[in-house]
Amino acid sequence: MDRKIEKLQAATTLVAFENTLRSAANTVAYYGVVFALFGIIFTVRFGLPSSWSALAIGAALLGESFYIRRTRSPRALWVSGMSFAAFAAWFLGSFVVGLTKHDPSLGKGVIAGAFLAIGAWNILRSYSVYKALLETSDPVVNKYVRDALEQMRKKAPSEHAQIVEFKKRGVGEKGTWRLQPDGDLFLICQFADKTFGLGGRPQQAVYISRQDVRIQREGDRWLGKNVNATLSVGGAENKVQLKPEMLVRLESLLTGPVSTLR
Repeated sequence: MDRKIEKLQAATTLVAFENTLRSAANTVAYYGVVFALFGIIFTVRFGLPSSWSALAIGAALLGESFYIRRTRSPRALWVSGMSFAAFAAWFLGSFVVGLTKHDPSLGKGVIAGAFLAIGAWNILRSYSVYKALLETSDPVVNKYVRDALEQMRKKAPSEHAQIVEFKKRGVGEKGTWRLQPDGDLFLICQFADKTFGLGGRPQQAVYISRQDVRIQREGDRWLGKNVNATLSVGGAENKVQLKPEMLVRLESLLTGPVSTLR
């Protein structure tokens, strides 16, 4: 059992990390847009010779953002991180040369170089984490967990008798949580909030033994029909809010027969 849970946990960590690659792609795209805008502004004001580098970097970063989003591979992160590092070295190197030659025109890119250096560090660190996760996880289990989370994301709880949906209470708590049984385990996942019907990707997920999950009702809300409860997961207590039918469903899953994902 412990080995089974280890493989499942490694897969949930990998899948959640893969969804953060969308954020990495967006970050690279933001850098690309900023450089492209500065390049356009400088072109209009000073002409192309003074802005070609910003335009080139902006185009390159936008292309890398698309590359990361399409492939979601360690290689894509490595290429992007090394590109950031090369551009940072270029700007910072120009700054150093400007200092030695007392030429202020060569030091204008120091801020851009610093931001690119920070971006390179973060992306290459993500590359190392992603590569390690792929090497230590089981491809078959990874696919199983990806499919399970995708099904959990797409299905409506009102139409699926084994999915329980709830929200955590507290300042700063975001997203929606879902729980469903998988044999003698529960799969619990936090999904991001949707914006205009888009998003809702898995942010974090965990497999846990059924016997390590408890639910205790606290009472009704002052307004609305949702119920406040305390959900204990592996000994950690979470203040949650859910619909009455979801509470009944969870209590039934905790006391009912073992079932598997379909």
